[in-house]
Amino acid sequence: MGRSLPRGSTPWSRDPVPGIAVLGAGIAVVLFVGMTAAILFFPAFQDIDERISGVVRDVHVPGFVAVAEFLTTLGSGVVMAALTVAGVAFLLLKRWRAEAVLLALTMAAGTAAGSVLKQVIDRARPGIEVARIPVPETYSFPSGHALSAFLFFGIVAFLFFVRAREVGVKFGGVIACTLLALGVALSRVYLGVHFLGDVIASWLLGSAFLTAFAGGYVWWVTRRE
Repeated sequence: MGRSLPRGSTPWSRDPVPGIAVLGAGIAVVLFVGMTAAILFFPAFQDIDERISGVVRDVHVPGFVAVAEFLTTLGSGVVMAALTVAGVAFLLLKRWRAEAVLLALTMAAGTAAGSVLKQVIDRARPGIEVARIPVPETYSFPSGHALSAFLFFGIVAFLFFVRAREVGVKFGGVIACTLLALGVALSRVYLGVHFLGDVIASWLLGSAFLTAFAGGYVWWVTRRE
């Protein structure tokens, strides 16, 4: 006779969410490690990254510098922290406690990891001669702006998808969040304070945290229901 499962538990064969979340986060981590190794140890890859970043910086569109400056301000630590606090407060007022915890934990864990890795990897930023804004004194890899924007707008997009009832609102919210996260990331390259590899690495790192925490949220809510 096999052992019976405890009441309320679900085998992975019936609930694939934990396995999918672990697999997705693991793939993102592996890709991030690969990107980091390429940046640190392969000069040819660094050269390609610098060349492509230069192409992005050389794009000339009237008024785009102002748009890029707005987007980079949106992704700053102060603004992202304020938006996170406002988002958590809004979710708590709606009595969506699990969603509030999801947003708070994802932002806290993801941005903390990014800050630590920035110090460990120690990649210099592009030269001051290519920057359109003052160059921050922190290191370049991964991009903190791109990471925090990816995490915040990624969670908001996820909540739009799982919570919104109207299809138009659902997909409109997802598309808007995607464009904002992408805009913040590319603005850092365009303004000359990051390489493209920095923001791609941030997306990979953010994907790992986003997948893991969103999977945990789905698993928790499913069990509770």
